[in-house]
Amino acid sequence: MSRALDKATAALLKKGDPQAAFQAISEALIPPYDSLLEIEILGGGPPFGEGQYLLQDGRAVGISKLGLVQAFMLAREQLSSHLNKTNPRTPDELFLATSVILLFDPEYLTAANTRKRLIQAELSSSSPSPSHARTRLTKELRFIDSLLTSRLHRHTKSPVLWSHRRWLVDFSASSLEIPVDVISTLKDVVFVAGERHPRNYYAWCHARFLTTRALQQQQPQSRFSLPEARAAVRTWCFQHHTDISGWSFLAFLLGFEDDVTSVAKSSSATFMEVLDLVSSLRLANESVWVFLRTLAASGAVSDEEYARFLAVQGAVLEGSTVPADQAVLRAAVDWSGKYRRPVEA
Repeated sequence: MSRALDKATAALLKKGDPQAAFQAISEALIPPYDSLLEIEILGGGPPFGEGQYLLQDGRAVGISKLGLVQAFMLAREQLSSHLNKTNPRTPDELFLATSVILLFDPEYLTAANTRKRLIQAELSSSSPSPSHARTRLTKELRFIDSLLTSRLHRHTKSPVLWSHRRWLVDFSASSLEIPVDVISTLKDVVFVAGERHPRNYYAWCHARFLTTRALQQQQPQSRFSLPEARAAVRTWCFQHHTDISGWSFLAFLLGFEDDVTSVAKSSSATFMEVLDLVSSLRLANESVWVFLRTLAASGAVSDEEYARFLAVQGAVLEGSTVPADQAVLRAAVDWSGKYRRPVEA
């Protein structure tokens, strides 16, 4: 959401009830137990009437931009007075206030850090039961994931929110040994964030973090399957073939095997599948060809498969009339030829 306000909206800020706006919006930001919210910020005017700050239909929540500004100003005041110790707030009040602040400004680091301190204090001082601690952390993850996957302007690529999510994963594992369902997180959070904001560096870095952590710890209860992860990412890349971040993560996954032979086998199979897609659709975008040229030069592709790569490149090049695409295709072959390594035995 842009924080710029037009003159009419700025004038309306003097009217209305900030407390009512804060109450309505903060309570709407509590996700249901088994799903995420789909949040969208809507402009003023219809369908919002006087005293109405949001529209809600199940998981979908449309929030008035004007109401959010009013709620944010009140929430920021509450957080500031608490931190200054002029008007201390309860943990529940602070969770509500910081949820509004992060919805308005996902880079508000103080709000994210306040939530960390609240979680640490709640789970350390009161010696909660494992079920209570799990509920608290699950609730926080659902809120953060709702922000990361909603149709919001800056949230899906917010370094503060992704960093907070990473902290939650680490804290959950270290404090309660809660396993992370990496495959579900990829599908429900990373993939969605990648669609909302193409070439989403922070989302795919989080995917790398989750994958590396799962493979290094090798916890049976995490139920992480490398072939299943590869298949899911490959499907996503086929549907978003211009997104180089997805292809880069797929190449990252192909490097995880117990031995060189297994790496070559997985890379070779994926290489041929992508070539079939490119040949069928006559794809000439740089993202997919950078992926192909990298595998072609990696030492995992046989001479026969490399010949297939050259044949597909030639066919796509022959049918291309766009100079930029032609340059991409030629560069892919030149690069792979220059850096190509022989297949490792």
